[in-house]
Amino acid sequence: MEAGRRTSYLVECFWPSVSPEQLADVETRVEAAASALRGEGREIDFVGSILVIVDESVFCLFDGCETDVRSVSQEAGIPFERVLETVRRGL
Repeated sequence: MEAGRRTSYLVECFWPSVSPEQLADVETRVEAAASALRGEGREIDFVGSILVIVDESVFCLFDGCETDVRSVSQEAGIPFERVLETVRRGL
């Protein structure tokens, strides 16, 4: 993958006992971390998240480069396992 290339990513988290309220708090932190990077001239956008309650899983969607997606996720305290490049259609 080309350095600095902007693409879509899914951040995959196994997160036992996560609640919708906890996820909302994390989303606020994600937005703040992404905003800070954009203030430095980076191109990173938080698209949204999906909570799969029965599987205790959270998926966060981003547009940007992988390095920035990882930085924002770590800064926001997302307990992620993987960052996966994705193709998003119709969203």
